[in-house]
Amino acid sequence: MKRISVLLLGLLMILPAIAEKRYVTDELWLQLRSGPGNEFRILKALKSGSHVELLEEDEASGYSRVTTDKGLEGWVITRFLENEPIAFEKLILTQRELDKVKADLTELQGKHAEAKKQLAAIQRDHGDSRSTQEAQAKELEHIKKISSNAINLDSKNKELMEQTEALKINLDTLKAENDRLKGSKDVNYILVGGGLVLLGLFLGWLLPKLSGRRGDGWA
Repeated sequence: MKRISVLLLGLLMILPAIAEKRYVTDELWLQLRSGPGNEFRILKALKSGSHVELLEEDEASGYSRVTTDKGLEGWVITRFLENEPIAFEKLILTQRELDKVKADLTELQGKHAEAKKQLAAIQRDHGDSRSTQEAQAKELEHIKKISSNAINLDSKNKELMEQTEALKINLDTLKAENDRLKGSKDVNYILVGGGLVLLGLFLGWLLPKLSGRRGDGWA
């Protein structure tokens, strides 16, 4: 029993070391030689993913003549040349495309935010314009009411002016009639006074006559 426990403990200690992960490198260096064979001089070591231009392919030797992007010409093993980029370069290209998409997305988000701001500004302007229109409509209605009241006041003013003119005419008529009546009273007073004077003179002339006759009769 004790031996089994020790064995299990040992296995538990060994398993983590066995289960530890490792990765195989995809980095490759390809010799660019001066001729189509291993006996020729190495001009440069090309890293995997390097771009070259194919000039000639020698099937017998298994080598191809190429030119690097720096203009260096030489021979490399044909089987290590691919028509498409390697996985690592594809990953780089994919990452570049992803970065470009992210940049485009950021730009679109910025444009979207700006468009939202402009829309909000337009909505505010529309609201202000609507408020202004409502205020103008209220002011116009107020002006209409004032105009209607002004028309009514003008009509009433005309009526009052006509009534005032009629009253003035009546007043002038009454005044003239009053003056006429006053003048008639003065004439009547003169006539009465004159008649009284004449009556007094007549009585003054008549009474002595009557008194003389009475004296004569008594004598």
